[in-house]
Amino acid sequence: MRKIYAVTMWSGGQAAKKWQTFEKPELLPSGTGIRFVCRNTKLTVELIGAISVEEYESGKDDIEAIRDRFEDDGPDVAEPGGKSGGIDRLF
Repeated sequence: MRKIYAVTMWSGGQAAKKWQTFEKPELLPSGTGIRFVCRNTKLTVELIGAISVEEYESGKDDIEAIRDRFEDDGPDVAEPGGKSGGIDRLF
């Protein structure tokens, strides 16, 4: 079993951006936001504002299903023979 956290930033009542992290997000010292490490990019993200955090605890198959729901949080992937806005996945 492994925990995964789905973090959503909200704007105008709609989900604006979604991330995933394997560590529980920590509250910022100001108390107005959170900090976590993005599962895809391995970069630290700090968010302030309307944010929701959902915690899941499951096996590998369930985590992969959750990941598939949030696939838009990674870099663009180049199509064969095409361009992806200048950003190509390295791995």
